[in-house]
Formats: sequence, C-alpha cells, structure tokens
Amino acid sequence: MRLKPKLLNAIILGLTMFLSMQTTCAACNPSMAIQQKKVATVGKKRVAISKKRVVKSKKRTYRKASARKYSHRELNSIMRILERKFLSEDKTPALRNVVGFGMGSNSIDVALRWNTKEKQQEFRRQIYNSPAIRFEGKLDPIIDNREGVSTYQGISLKAEKPSYPLGTTEIRFTITNHSGKEFMYGESYSITAQGRDGSWFILPTDCLFNAVGHILSDGQSGTITAHLFPDILPNNPGVYRFFYEENIDGNKVLLMATFELK
Repeated sequence: MRLKPKLLNAIILGLTMFLSMQTTCAACNPSMAIQQKKVATVGKKRVAISKKRVVKSKKRTYRKASARKYSHRELNSIMRILERKFLSEDKTPALRNVVGFGMGSNSIDVALRWNTKEKQQEFRRQIYNSPAIRFEGKLDPIIDNREGVSTYQGISLKAEKPSYPLGTTEIRFTITNHSGKEFMYGESYSITAQGRDGSWFILPTDCLFNAVGHILSDGQSGTITAHLFPDILPNNPGVYRFFYEENIDGNKVLLMATFELK
C-alpha cells in the first residue's frame, strides 16, 4: 500500500518526536535517580536525627517529671476548689487542721496546724490530692523544752482554772498588771505538752493572731483566750504549759502558766 505524502510525513515526524523524548528521558533518568538517592539519604539522616531527638526528649521529660511547670490556670483551679471546701460549713477535722493556703510560683502551699506525714496524707485523701500541693513548715512534733516565769516586774500570768476536762477546746488566761505603769499585751501564745520521752512539744493551737495591743492600767487585768484541737491531736491527761512572750522594759520575757487536763 502506498501512503500519501502528507500521511507519511506525519508518521515520520511522530516517530522522530517519540525517539527524541526517549533520549531526553534516558538522559534525565540518571540525574533523577541521583536526586532520589539524595532525598532518600537526607530522609535517612532526618529520621536518624529525629530518633536522637526523641531519645533526648525522653530524658528531658523524665528530668522534668518531678518539677513540672504548672500553668496559672491549673493552680488557680486548685485554689478555687480549696476555697470552696475551706469556706464550707461542714468542717471536718482534716479541714480544721488547715491554717491556710496560697498560690506559689509553681505550687499551692498549704499550712497545717499539726504537720505530720500522716496529716499530709489525710489532706490528700479527704480534701484534695495533686502533685502541685506542697506543705509548708517543719514536721511536727516540734520540741520546745523552755520554761518561763509566772511573774515579772509586777506582770503576772495564770490560768482561770487549775484543771479542765480532756475534751476542752478553749481555755482563758488572766494577765494582771501591778507594775505601777501602763502595760500593753497582744494575743499570740503557744502551748506545750509533755511526750512519753519526757520532752515537751508544741501543740496544734491558733497559728494566726490579730495584731492588736490591749492596754492595761496599773491594777487592771486582761484575758488571753487559747484554743485546743483535740479532734486533730487527742490530748493526754497531764500538765500543760501556756506561754506568752512580751518585751518588758526592754527585756524579752517568757511568761508561763500551767494547767492540767484530766
């Protein structure tokens, strides 16, 4: 069969373009292969680097686990929960043991009247448990073997009654001024009890006091009210020491009165 000139020319042109494309692709293939190898090599390097980073990140995460950074929102949320519980009318012994709490730079700091490992665990079980909670102060019992005096330069201190029942929660002490001049006293105090080993330790009592001064003229008497918390730490029968410290004529004086629980 004889092809027409136009058709023959078209076929020849098509074959020429096809061969040209094949040659071009053949020429491009090595460079493409090289590029693919490079990409694959870079990819492997990236994978290796990423694996190293994962390993490092694990170590960093482990180090930071005990010192996690809490957001303000997280700490504020815990504060709101504690405030609601603390202001509730149903005051359990665990709540009554809480003196106060506040937001630190990376924690919620809680102060307890009777601060022991057992009381800290009681707080976490009954009130709120979070690694952001941190307890302030030394662990109880705190030893205080000091003794004071009942009278100093006309200022005297004594309990209103010599003895009280074991479950007593409030005791009043009378401070009298026979110094010949005015005397001003405050409301802060501490109470100690004797342990089984003979040492005296500080009892859980009021930890926050009003910063006020009561003025007694010569011959007048005033009252200091102390609180005990037998639901936090049951008291044993025995003699207790009540302390009031004051500056008298430039001298730091530790006034002491004793009372008995039985």
